[in-house]
Amino acid sequence: MSKVQTLNHNLEQIKYQTCPYDDEEAILLTDIDEDMPETDEDGELQYYCLTGHHVFTVEEEEES
Repeated sequence: MSKVQTLNHNLEQIKYQTCPYDDEEAILLTDIDEDMPETDEDGELQYYCLTGHHVFTVEEEEES
């Protein structure tokens, strides 16, 4: 798999999440002028709930 294919595959894995507040679809929050997705003060990815119109953070799972 090429680097571009790997990047696209990784992006697809984190692009969408289920909102913990209303179990609806949420999308990764990004700034079109930046290369990296938005994060909170702890560096965790932020998502925007398309139904509830709110922002939430998904903590990255720790690997054992």
